Amino acid sequence: MNNHIPKIRKLHSVIESNLFHRNPEPRLSYSRLTHAIDLLSRIVADCPKSDDGFEVWAIGEFSGCSVDSLIVGAYWHFTEWHSGQWSDRYRALSNLGSVFNPGMTSGPEPDTHENEVYRALNAIARKAHGMPVYRFASIWA
Repeated sequence: MNNHIPKIRKLHSVIESNLFHRNPEPRLSYSRLTHAIDLLSRIVADCPKSDDGFEVWAIGEFSGCSVDSLIVGAYWHFTEWHSGQWSDRYRALSNLGSVFNPGMTSGPEPDTHENEVYRALNAIARKAHGMPVYRFASIWA
């Protein structure tokens, strides 16, 4: 576990800074961001956790989003944005699903950090696909 936590912290930091930075252009392309999220989900799934997993889920708790919010928001994003089972985004969705099981829910809860991640990823995906990007008010404003 000691080896997993620093990797999770670093990946979380890179992903979060690409989702919520103030610059108009993300530093990672949508494709590379997808790969980073996929890698994060695989490392989290592989990380041995205590009974409650707090040491993993609390990473980023006092920043823009914690690891659990990032995983849930990304999961809901990729349910809508994958392009078939052979795509990188479908692989990311599958790996996120090994960490997060949505049960009977139908999307991120409004006014949560999960929803912020979901909307930020949607905006990056829309821009990457040449679609209009709609501004949204942050819940942190």
